Amino acid sequence: MAIELLELSAYGFDLTIAPLAGGGIARLDWQGNPVLRPALAGAVAARDPLGLSSFPMTPYASRIVDGVFRWGDVSTHIPPNMAGGAHPLHGIGWRTPWSLVSQDETSIEIGLEHAGDTNWPWAFESRQRFHLFEAHVEVHLSVKSRDARPFPSSLGPHPYFLSHGAEVQLDAAQLWEITGEALPSHLARPPVVDLLAEGAAATSLDLDHCFEGWNGRARIKWAEHGVEVGASILVGDTPFPCTRLQLYTPPQAGFFCLEPVTARGVSFTASDPSELGVVELVDQSLTIITTLTPFKVS
Repeated sequence: MAIELLELSAYGFDLTIAPLAGGGIARLDWQGNPVLRPALAGAVAARDPLGLSSFPMTPYASRIVDGVFRWGDVSTHIPPNMAGGAHPLHGIGWRTPWSLVSQDETSIEIGLEHAGDTNWPWAFESRQRFHLFEAHVEVHLSVKSRDARPFPSSLGPHPYFLSHGAEVQLDAAQLWEITGEALPSHLARPPVVDLLAEGAAATSLDLDHCFEGWNGRARIKWAEHGVEVGASILVGDTPFPCTRLQLYTPPQAGFFCLEPVTARGVSFTASDPSELGVVELVDQSLTIITTLTPFKVS
């Protein structure tokens, strides 16, 4: 039986998952305050992940230019997956129903299985595990190969935060400048990198950029509460720091997205994809672990 919503409450957190709407989060509150933007009216019923609080990007994050690349003996021609978009983006997990794997008093795990098709030629399995702890929420997003052929992968959550009154602080070395289609072109260190190190109002920014050399922590503060966002990576059982972060701040949208990612977007066709964080999966898994730690602002 399909499950429209899964709910969990513990340690002051209230979490709602929408498995059929791309396995996204529909609500995450802490002590009555929204940690993530609440789902928009009708988004769950319409199974619209863009209207949720967060959705998973798997088995790739960001865009694939024209949907075309070659990996080993496989050539792709992946169709666009969003109205008005020229390139497929964010993988297929956000456009696929997920199933409940397990649930207890403090955690929910959901999963999907993909046999391979035009949208992604390789077979894989993805899991999401949402775990409520006393001081934070932990989200594990993983992809594991089920294919005999190696394939490239990158992952990340796509959380939405309320922008009104929000201050964003993060430390990174550089960012990727972009073309008009938000495609990365070259590394640079414009003034906004230093501005964000000190903290900047979300509504003052106009970004859709991937930051490099991120220290793995970001802080978002509103008037009375805030949240620290952290991330780390596992390749199989081997831990790695998460050094890349996508920051999307559309003006006057009422939200912004702060997305830890395992790889820079648009990397499968680069001369050295692994240098940009792409992991080739061969009967192994890739996992990104995101932590959301709320705090009171005095």
